[in-house]
Amino acid sequence: MQISSVKPEELASWERYHSTLLAFVRKYGSKRITAEAYRSILRLTPQSLAEPGTGIMQAAVWTEDGRRLAGVLCTAGYGKDLSAVVVHPLYRGRGIGTLLMKAQLEQMGQLNCKVALDNLASLKMCFKAGLSAGGMTAGPTGKPTLLLSGKPRDLEERSGSR
Repeated sequence: MQISSVKPEELASWERYHSTLLAFVRKYGSKRITAEAYRSILRLTPQSLAEPGTGIMQAAVWTEDGRRLAGVLCTAGYGKDLSAVVVHPLYRGRGIGTLLMKAQLEQMGQLNCKVALDNLASLKMCFKAGLSAGGMTAGPTGKPTLLLSGKPRDLEERSGSR
């Protein structure tokens, strides 16, 4: 598996990649990605990806059919404006979401997200990635939602290394 940051200038076609990304999120988001988050991903452009705190991290695996997208993490505003993780059902439970979050956290230097309290898999992923809860709010659907944040040193302190 390969975790990498998406750089529009390195893509053959941003439009084709963006279309594939949107289809992946729509198909495998398990109805956990809000309409607002989907619209934010829809509005991503090569120019917006150049802004600090905005990026796409992807996990790819190689199969007998070639390279396959296994998961993505899209962020904007260091996760305050957009933080959405989607992992293909065949690859869930293997820590891919956690690896994506750790990679994005290392690259950006900080990461924030909001996770509904009833979304235990996503909460576990965020805590394993080194994020910690800092508050609670009502989410877009009215559900109680944790506000999570982290910095790379938070992750180092949790793992016992300095």
